[in-house]
Amino acid sequence: MLFGIGTIIALVIVYKHIDNSIAIKFLMGYLFFTIFSILYVFFITILNSRKLKWIDIRKRLIRFITLFILYVALLYIFDLVFKHSNIDLYKELSIAFGIAFSSSFIDVIFLKKK
Repeated sequence: MLFGIGTIIALVIVYKHIDNSIAIKFLMGYLFFTIFSILYVFFITILNSRKLKWIDIRKRLIRFITLFILYVALLYIFDLVFKHSNIDLYKELSIAFGIAFSSSFIDVIFLKKK
């Protein structure tokens, strides 16, 4: 919820071209919060995945790899069809990685200790 409110405020600041020290400090804080939140989710997922059995981890990894390849192919095809030029492979790989990772491992974040 905090991230959603921060995103709305950041978008307002950027689109209205508000240029003062408070707005710049807020945007820097929002950027750091976003980066650290992404890193936190990634590392908590890895730490909590140690609690899973090997079979479950294997299924999730296969699902992740399959979805990653599928999303990269779809994004590349859409860029070929709609943009024709300026295909940014780094952007496509990062978007595909994020979507595949979150759809494969989102419930691992909320695992409880046994």
